[in-house]
Amino acid sequence: MDRDAGKSLGSILVTGATGKVGRRLVAELLRTGQRVAIVTRSSDAAQTLWQEQGAGQGPEIRAADLTDPSSLGSVCDGIDTLFHLASYSPRPDEPDIYEAPSHWPVTAEGTANLMARVEPSGIRRVIYLSSIKAMGDRAGALGRPADESVIPAPDSLYGRAKLAAERSVLELGRATGRHTAVLRLPMVYGLGDSGNIARMVKAVAAGRFPPWPRIENHRAAIHVEDAVDAAILVAGHPETAGEVYLVTDGRDYSTRWLYEQSLIALGRPVPRWTIPLPVLRFAAGVGTVGERLSRRRMPLTLDGLGKLTGDAWFTSSKLERNLGFRPRQTLETEIPRLVRALAHAPALGA
Repeated sequence: MDRDAGKSLGSILVTGATGKVGRRLVAELLRTGQRVAIVTRSSDAAQTLWQEQGAGQGPEIRAADLTDPSSLGSVCDGIDTLFHLASYSPRPDEPDIYEAPSHWPVTAEGTANLMARVEPSGIRRVIYLSSIKAMGDRAGALGRPADESVIPAPDSLYGRAKLAAERSVLELGRATGRHTAVLRLPMVYGLGDSGNIARMVKAVAAGRFPPWPRIENHRAAIHVEDAVDAAILVAGHPETAGEVYLVTDGRDYSTRWLYEQSLIALGRPVPRWTIPLPVLRFAAGVGTVGERLSRRRMPLTLDGLGKLTGDAWFTSSKLERNLGFRPRQTLETEIPRLVRALAHAPALGA
């Protein structure tokens, strides 16, 4: 990848900058000497975050709420490049997170509000970080790695909101001639002790993750640093205008492989026996009923089991072919690194 791609981006605005991916994007932009502003609903919380990270000179903070168009008046002033990452983030205990009602007003309508403000501004390029959920779960279960040619058919409110946001961004580009592009991310890792992979490793370490069936499913993933690199790379190349790119680390992972690698990194033997899939389905069914009754997230539901046993198989060959994108990280090195970090956490064996 061209590590100098961000030098021609001018002044930069980032939405969703306090999120797990957004804060790393901002940190990388600041590290390379970019002039960065962020949009946040709580300027005090954002200021505290950057002080806690010890990032030195932090970004300029602009207070606004994407769901309130009247708050967006001057948010785009003096900006050349917009990285748009803002979306609704469900609470940790919120059930059925992909159907949370707030996805639509924050992600879909909020993006439309922002693009309406971008249109009369001087912003020259908009890069939107979206999700493979905009394509729908069936897109990743074709028996082969899916690419950008698959017609999106989102099957969750989250996915429909993401697709609507993508269309708002790309339509702005078509209508005004601006450089707009979309990146769709799969499961993101490298997020410290948060994220699905970290939760799985913690569960394996604590003995809460059962000996998993030998099911060879295929799931794509991307390290957060590679996702950030891809976003900056796309922003720095005008020929990406109007394009949609999938971003992966070039590998596919089965849940069984993740389970075994976690045990190996923990220095534990891999059990010779496994939990039969029908037993997991029964437990997941109980969890689904419990979640509906309690309105709290359960450790295992039928939807969760489907993700753990099914495919979410995607390829970033277009990005690799067109822009020379080469991911630097894989879960083969990330899982041992994660285990080493978790070994110092008091909750590892809790």
